[in-house]
Amino acid sequence: MSNRHKELAEQLLTVRPTTRDLVTSVLMDAWPGHAAVVDFGIDSDKHFEALYYPIRAAEILPKALDAALGHGEKLTALTRQAASNPHKDVQFHTSWDLIFGRESAGRSPSDRSNGQHHETSKAPVQETERERDWTMER
Repeated sequence: MSNRHKELAEQLLTVRPTTRDLVTSVLMDAWPGHAAVVDFGIDSDKHFEALYYPIRAAEILPKALDAALGHGEKLTALTRQAASNPHKDVQFHTSWDLIFGRESAGRSPSDRSNGQHHETSKAPVQETERERDWTMER
């Protein structure tokens, strides 16, 4: 077992149940539960594969996933940085993005309803105080 895979196993014990479900599902070649699908914005097979391969290669570790849970732009950034992601163009959006009023750059509410996808901005993602509180409670 590589050091990265050992780190993955150790981190798996410290993350939220939804994150643990996603990682263990990937490691067992299974589809994750509904909560993981919603909270990680898995809208298609491409979204799943963009997470699947980097998780299996230990390029995306559980703590990083846990920190990005519910945040589409963070999930998009994580997967785009992973060498084994076969779908670098996939953009993640979650229900939590809508709840917290986060709109992806270049994507209006009308785009969401008609399925158009646009490139996200390269600007750093900043959390609001309310989002940090929600993340800590979850």
